[in-house]
Amino acid sequence: MQQLGELMYKRIMVFGAHPDDEIVMACAIAKMAAEGVEVTVITMTDGSEGYPDPKLKNKIVALRKKEAKACDRALGIKNREFLDAPDMALSNSKENLKKCIKLIRKYRPEALFTHGPEDVHRDHRNAHALTRDAYFHASEPVAAELGAPCKKPWLYYYKSASYDFKEVNYRLPYVSFEVTGYAEKELEAWKTQRSQYSVFRKTEEDFNREIEDIKKNRKKVFISFCIAETNTVNQFLENKEK
Repeated sequence: MQQLGELMYKRIMVFGAHPDDEIVMACAIAKMAAEGVEVTVITMTDGSEGYPDPKLKNKIVALRKKEAKACDRALGIKNREFLDAPDMALSNSKENLKKCIKLIRKYRPEALFTHGPEDVHRDHRNAHALTRDAYFHASEPVAAELGAPCKKPWLYYYKSASYDFKEVNYRLPYVSFEVTGYAEKELEAWKTQRSQYSVFRKTEEDFNREIEDIKKNRKKVFISFCIAETNTVNQFLENKEK
């Protein structure tokens, strides 16, 4: 499939199963936020199982919310909402679906970014299904108590969509977004997730060293997103012809 173009929106929404999933697209978030895009992140679970040390079990939820706020500052994320579903138990339930519909209608994003369909983590797979369902229903004249229906946003997958951009044949079309001046932002965002350092097998010094190396040795960097809906592909092609 072909690369179709750049990303230009006033408002975007990013769904992440866990408090740090959105960091996969940190460079794009930082660039769009710096250019005036309103970025909203929806964190779907409470991150309660993300404790690498048993001593953190009763503190981890509060810690991860604090780290999420630090990530927001690092990337320029304007809004973050927590669904607080139990970690490792996110489900595509009616209750969670209605929460997601309500948030999409509240913030009315022009583009929505979420997990792709294929992932080893059950929360990631369910985040994909839940987001896709909410994406559809939020634009329909149903469940009026959740807010007025909104225009269906463009839909992208930022991870877990079975693509390899080094290969010739892609399962889905994609869009590439240059983030050269923001390449270090992913590491700056990971650096805020202190409770996860042992999972990353990195120290603060490791992050600082890698960040400085990126700043000193600037190379062109692109981030790619799979285009999840046929109508989105058609819109890109129409825009390119204008």
